[in-house]
Amino acid sequence: MTPFRSRANVLVSIAPLVLCVADQGAGRDPLTDAAKIANALTAAPPAVSRNASVVEMNDDGSMKMLRRGTGDWTCVPDDPSTPGDDPMCLDPNAMEWLHAYMTKAAPPDKVGFIYMLKGGWDFSNTDPFATQPENGQPTITGPHVMIVGPAVKSLPGYDRTGEGVDTAVPYVMWKDTPYEHLMIPVR
Repeated sequence: MTPFRSRANVLVSIAPLVLCVADQGAGRDPLTDAAKIANALTAAPPAVSRNASVVEMNDDGSMKMLRRGTGDWTCVPDDPSTPGDDPMCLDPNAMEWLHAYMTKAAPPDKVGFIYMLKGGWDFSNTDPFATQPENGQPTITGPHVMIVGPAVKSLPGYDRTGEGVDTAVPYVMWKDTPYEHLMIPVR
């Protein structure tokens, strides 16, 4: 299998899993594909994002390739269903981890890396499948990178507080779940 075909197969297999949908949500004007691509590329340093593929999800769950890249990274524009601007760029292992998370499967025994240099917004710091903020307070993080995969469980010394964690220092999100990952602020 060629490297391109392998990347294409990974992208097709995660089509129902990418966090961004084409519907721009209530109160937001629809963005052009060029604007979505520009947004997605802000998630990582240019050295990473310049050759990345950019994908988004359509309302029916199919994947729309906004830009086919030549590198191994995949960037996703802002998820319009959340209040924050939260594009991301994922390496191939992180894409596999995302697939496992979205299907509630065991994550691969691989370390993956995700850039979210515009920050992020989550309903919960402890429950990966929460649909509302706990105690009415979402977890809002500034620019950060994430290390994902089961190896995170073996990293000592990181804050594992859960809800109410200080997001200005490295901490573990979704602790004691198969999807726990290390959040590392970059500013």
